[in-house]
Amino acid sequence: MTKGGYPKNNLPMTYFDLISSTEKNEWLGAIKEEIKSMYEGKVFDIVDLRYTLSIVPHERILSTKWVFVKKPENYKARLAARGFKPIHGRNYEETFAPTPTFNALRLLFSTALLKEWPIKIFNVKVAFLHSVIDKPVLLWCPQ
Repeated sequence: MTKGGYPKNNLPMTYFDLISSTEKNEWLGAIKEEIKSMYEGKVFDIVDLRYTLSIVPHERILSTKWVFVKKPENYKARLAARGFKPIHGRNYEETFAPTPTFNALRLLFSTALLKEWPIKIFNVKVAFLHSVIDKPVLLWCPQ
């Protein structure tokens, strides 16, 4: 860490670091892009906690934070749930992002090789937003 709380790689650690950054506009654009992706994917609803807290125990509401990553081609902001309080079996179940196993990939590539199929590689943007959940998860909005 350097003086002022910034890590040596000069990425903002908090929203307050971000707004004082010389790259503020780029980071705000990354936040807007993340919110736009979540909105377009219909992955959240805004709820009034005055009514929700009487239904959902407070321990099931996770706090959130922004995580910032700078890549050569762009700036990325990710909304991360800070799930350090949940207790397995009490207020959360197993979760995972749907990804193929290495055996499934080996089978796929071997079949493609044998059948001389072309192999295309692609990235599923915001893949985790496509996961299905069976219970609502409540998050406090970060700054």
